[in-house]
Amino acid sequence: MKVSWEIKNSKNSLTNFRSLVYKYYQETGRDLIQEELECHAKEFSKLLNIGDKLVRMDSLMIASSCRKLSRLEIVFSCVDRLLKKISKTALADLPDKFKVYLEKGYRNDTIYRSRDKDLDSKLRALISDANELMMIFKETLVSQTEEYQLLCRMLGEQTYIKDGKTELKPSKEISSNSLQNPTDPDATYRKKGTKGNIGYTANVVEKFDEANAIISQYDLQQNIYSDQRFSKDTIEKYGKQEKELTTLVDGAYYSEEISQKAVENNINLIPTNLVGRPQKDDTKDYAGFKIDEKKHVVLSCPEGLKPEYSKYKDETYKAHFNKETCNNCPHRSHCPISEQKKKCFFKVTEKKLHRTKLISRMGTYEYRNLSKKRAGIEGIPSVLRRKYDIDHLPVRGLIRSKVYLGFKISAINCKRLIKGLKNASKDPSSCSALSYLLKVLFFQRSNAEILSA
Repeated sequence: MKVSWEIKNSKNSLTNFRSLVYKYYQETGRDLIQEELECHAKEFSKLLNIGDKLVRMDSLMIASSCRKLSRLEIVFSCVDRLLKKISKTALADLPDKFKVYLEKGYRNDTIYRSRDKDLDSKLRALISDANELMMIFKETLVSQTEEYQLLCRMLGEQTYIKDGKTELKPSKEISSNSLQNPTDPDATYRKKGTKGNIGYTANVVEKFDEANAIISQYDLQQNIYSDQRFSKDTIEKYGKQEKELTTLVDGAYYSEEISQKAVENNINLIPTNLVGRPQKDDTKDYAGFKIDEKKHVVLSCPEGLKPEYSKYKDETYKAHFNKETCNNCPHRSHCPISEQKKKCFFKVTEKKLHRTKLISRMGTYEYRNLSKKRAGIEGIPSVLRRKYDIDHLPVRGLIRSKVYLGFKISAINCKRLIKGLKNASKDPSSCSALSYLLKVLFFQRSNAEILSA
């Protein structure tokens, strides 16, 4: 018994290690596990001779282990959890009116044994009780508890004040980042396609070549975090690149603003498709016009005709061309130029110009061949779900879930390193993949250094 107790309470146990990492993350905002694993990824890439020219990104939804609650259940749970906290800790005297919540079976009677026509009245009664509790314990020690703060948050999200009275918000006005379940306050709601999800979204960045691939970066956020925000974060994290970095992404990661930011950092953002409906002007040959975007001047049309007049204002290019020459042009039917009384008028915004240029590039063989390589990363969400049970994490909360995700991504990278080294080694007995793995793992900070950070 003594031995098992010592093992359970050892400072070096995995449970205590994770607890210290959580605490450090909360206090400083630094994820030591993520920093360590991304350092390992760099060393793994060197061992596998993966270059720094190609990366690809993908995201996946991760479900919280908390149960989906109805609106009535959310309100009841917040009230019930606060009353139980007060009862167990004796932080304050519990008014007799609310002791009924502690009776066995009261939850089932309130939530599950109600007729549909009674739901609205019960919801209003619960909101009234929640509001009364908030006012009673506002100036007491109870207000410092997590349960009280969640109750206040719930009231702020589910109600509004009108003429001094608390009124229920219509369901459609409740935000997707509202409290979904008090047992997992960080989880948010998002509908993707026809399927709703309560939980988080993960982003994965993979460095690869023809033979090997390593996950070089990852992140976890509430599921209302968009792919475009992940794209911006990744570009900022990479910073200015000495050599051009080609990044393959889905269309959801792309926008004109993000593309310009990528160019400034010497990153070539390659979307495999474009989101949104096709525009009427997509088929017009704006991309064929030669435009100097540094001097903001229209130089010529696709047939080489120079404009008689060119102007740039409010991120829009305007130019006049000879009307007679334009009308005799064999490509007039596909030209975006509009005919005026004396001249032919050309007008295009920078955003539309860049979009049509991109569409033109996407039709080339080289672009299609390169964009096909992004599909390789789509196996990672499948692996995380099938082998690592990512949708059934034994923890709740953004920080704890992110740490668990980090360990699972580390497992994927370690397996890839072992497989890559075995495939590359002609004499496995003289070049053990396991020895390389251990060498890299201890190349960075040891576990003791992380614990003391």
